[in-house]
Amino acid sequence: MVHAYVFAQSVPQHALDAFTQSTGARVELTTYDSNEELVAGLRARPGAYDLVMPSDYTVDALATAGALLPLDLASIPNYNNITPGFLSPWFDPGGVAQSARGRPKNEKYSLPWLWGTTGIIYDPGAIDPAPTRWADLWNPAYAGHLVLPDDPRELLGIALLALGYSKNDTSPAHLDAARDKLIPLVQGAVALDANTPETSLLSGPAGGPAATIGVVFSGNAVLARRGNPALRYVLPAEGAGIWFDNLAIPKDAPNPAAAHALINDLLSADNGAGTILDLPYSTPNEAALDALKLQDLPRWTEYTEDPISTPAKADLARAVPVKNVGPESQARFEAAWAQVLAARTSGGAR
Repeated sequence: MVHAYVFAQSVPQHALDAFTQSTGARVELTTYDSNEELVAGLRARPGAYDLVMPSDYTVDALATAGALLPLDLASIPNYNNITPGFLSPWFDPGGVAQSARGRPKNEKYSLPWLWGTTGIIYDPGAIDPAPTRWADLWNPAYAGHLVLPDDPRELLGIALLALGYSKNDTSPAHLDAARDKLIPLVQGAVALDANTPETSLLSGPAGGPAATIGVVFSGNAVLARRGNPALRYVLPAEGAGIWFDNLAIPKDAPNPAAAHALINDLLSADNGAGTILDLPYSTPNEAALDALKLQDLPRWTEYTEDPISTPAKADLARAVPVKNVGPESQARFEAAWAQVLAARTSGGAR
């Protein structure tokens, strides 16, 4: 048995079934909606999980806290399927450089699974003029027509950017201002949904009217456009979000050998190709792209020519990641988010 704790809607079931068929080991999947929920879950259930899927800044935070097991790359030969440029990210440089945080050289704590951007999706038939900046979301006409992710760092970061501050600003005064700015936006949202916002964009939450504008992750934008090709996705001028979801093993994993085997299996070319078809986020798995080209040339062409799944380098150069701000500042972000949610609950969604 492998106990995996991962983002909801992040691993196709066929990939897990293939692992069970080839190894005989069943995968028990528990899901979460945000990195903050992941960290809380690890604290609440120490020694419960073999595999986790932290995003970039959370890999940094967990590794710095000594909560992740250094990977045995010799047990993960499919490590070689990853595009080299993804193997030494800022949050986990691995064996390439000595960490500024004093981690031992050559230790690698994570391998990339999926990556993507965070931007604005909108229906041009209902939204005019087209949004170009995060600040455009605060148009009062969008209240009741907006879907947002339930992601504290991403949304508070967007509010900080709209105010002219850094996305990772830790000033208590600036964070308070971002909280106050975000409250009316969240109160005007029809749904807070990071996992399946395309549902709100295509049919509306609980059968209500469909949202006409929202903040979504790139893979969800692709899924939404499959249902409504008229939808448009824009990377705002203040800086789109960019994120990397990764495979890692907790330091107290009960079955680290099986976790290594599962990571290796997920990073195979065939599993990677199938994941692109099911979850159209961007992939760091170069071998998966080659496999998809051989297996399904039309879908490979669709993927590689779609600027959402394969964004231009110029757009990525302006993107802004969420960074690890340390435990004290992270706690401030989470407290501010709790106040935003409380205001939504007490004030009701307009």
